Amino acid sequence: MTRQKFLYRLAIAMSLALPARAAVTYEETKKDGGNDIDVVRMSVTPAADSASALSRSLMGRDIDLKSGNAAPFYYRALLSMPATMERVRKEFGDDFEKWYNTGADGTPIEKLPLEKVRSAVEMSSGGVIGQHLRDATSRRDCNWELNVEQLHGPEVASFMLEEFQLSRELCRAIALRARLATAEHRYDDAIDAMRMNVRLGRDVANVPLLVCGLIGIAMESIGNGTLVDFIASPDSPNLYWALTELPQPLIDLTPGARFEMDFGPRMFPFIHNAETAQHSPEEWNRLFRKTLIDLKLSVDRFAATATAPSRQTEVDAGLAATGLALIGYSHAKERLIAEGMDRNRVETMAVGQVIAIYTERTYRRLADDAEKIWYMPFPEAIKANKQLERRLQEIDVIGGGEDREILPLLRWLMPSIAALRNAQVRLEREVAALRVIEALRMYAAKHEGQLPQSLAEIDMVSIPSNPATGKPFTYQLEGATAVLELPVSDHITGGNRRYEIQIAAKK
Repeated sequence: MTRQKFLYRLAIAMSLALPARAAVTYEETKKDGGNDIDVVRMSVTPAADSASALSRSLMGRDIDLKSGNAAPFYYRALLSMPATMERVRKEFGDDFEKWYNTGADGTPIEKLPLEKVRSAVEMSSGGVIGQHLRDATSRRDCNWELNVEQLHGPEVASFMLEEFQLSRELCRAIALRARLATAEHRYDDAIDAMRMNVRLGRDVANVPLLVCGLIGIAMESIGNGTLVDFIASPDSPNLYWALTELPQPLIDLTPGARFEMDFGPRMFPFIHNAETAQHSPEEWNRLFRKTLIDLKLSVDRFAATATAPSRQTEVDAGLAATGLALIGYSHAKERLIAEGMDRNRVETMAVGQVIAIYTERTYRRLADDAEKIWYMPFPEAIKANKQLERRLQEIDVIGGGEDREILPLLRWLMPSIAALRNAQVRLEREVAALRVIEALRMYAAKHEGQLPQSLAEIDMVSIPSNPATGKPFTYQLEGATAVLELPVSDHITGGNRRYEIQIAAKK
C-alpha cells in the first residue's frame, strides 16, 4: 500500500471513529435567516428494547397510583418553597441556576460538582418537601378546586395564580434531582424524578386557563432537557416506549382556549344572551355604562394601575357610552337588520341593547373562528390564523369593517392563537424527536453500533411524524453522524434544533 493510500484510509477511519464516551453538548445558537437554531451533539450508547420497557413509565403505572387529590400535597410543598429556595440560592448563588438547567446556559452533566449538587437536592426537594411531592405525583387525580368556571365580571381579570408561578420552583428542584441521578448512573431514580416532573406539569395545566397550560409546557420542556441528558448517559435504558406512552399532546391547551374564548361574556355579562335578556331601556343603558367602567378597571388591573370606581370614573364612562353610541349605534342597528332581525324590533330597542346584541354576535363569530384553529392540523392552523389576524385588524371602532367593534373586547381579550399553538406543537415536536433518537439507539443495538441511512430502515418500532408538518422528520446520515432536524421551516417559534448523534465507543 502506498503512503498516500494509507493516509487516505487513516483519514477516513478517523472521521468515522466513535466518540470516547456518551455525552451531550450544546453549541451556541446559530442564525438561519434571523431565526435561532440550537445544535445539540449527542454521543449515545446503543440500547435495545426490553420486555419490561413500560415498567419505566413516565406516567406511572396505574397499580402504583393512589386514589385522592394531588392538590393539597402540592400546596403543602409550595408553602415551604419561598424560604427554601431563598436558602438554596444564598448557599449556592448563580451556580444553582446552571446546575438544573440544560442547554448552552447550563452546566454539562459530567461537570456537575456532585457533592454540592447533592446538598442542593436535599435542601430543595428532600425531606418534607420531597415527601409532599411524592404524595402529590402519585395521586390519580388533581383538582385545584379554584372553580374558575364560576368567575364572572372583573374578577376574571383579577384572579391571582401565585401558586402556579411558584410551582416552577418545584420543577427546577425536580430537574436538579433528575440530573444528579443521571450523573451518578442511578437510572431508576432519574426516571422516578422525570416521572414526577411529567405529572407536575400536567397537573398544573389541569386548570382551564391558558397561562396554567403555558406553565405546564415550560415545565415539560425543562423535563425534556433532563431526558436528553439521560439518553446521552452511558448505557442508559431505552425510553422509546415510555415516551410513546405519553399522551399526545402532552399538554393540551384546547380546554383553556375553549374556556378563554368565552372571556368576553364572562367578564361582561351585559352581552351574554343579549337577544333574549329582558331589561327596561334604562337598565340596558345602565348596564352599557357599567360595562365600560368594568372594562376600564380590567385594563387598569393588567397595567397595575387599578383603583376603586370613583365618581369621575362613572362620569367618564357616561361620556364614553355616549361617544361610542354616537359612533357605533347606527352601524350596529343596520348590521342587525341586514342579518335578518326585524327592523321594527330593532328600532324600538334601547341603544344599550342594540350594542349588546351586536357585540355578542361579533364576538361570537370571531371567537368561534379562533377556537376552530385548535381543531386543525398545524400547517392549516398557520394559514387560518393569518386570515384571523387580518380580520382582527379590521374590527377597530373607527375602521370600515362590517364586524368592527363598538366595545373593544376582542382586541383586548383575544389571546395570541399563533403563539399558543406554537407552544403546544413545539412540545409535541420535542417529545417526538426524543422518540426518534431512542429508535436510533434501538437500531444501533441490533446492527452492531451502526446508524441507519434513513429512518425508513428502522423496522422494529414505528417512527413518529413531525407534529409540526405531519410529514417525516428531516434525517440524514453524514459519515458516522446521524442528523435529525427540527428546522425553522416548521414555522415553530423557538425550539428549532439540529441533533447530531453519534454512537459512543463501548467501555
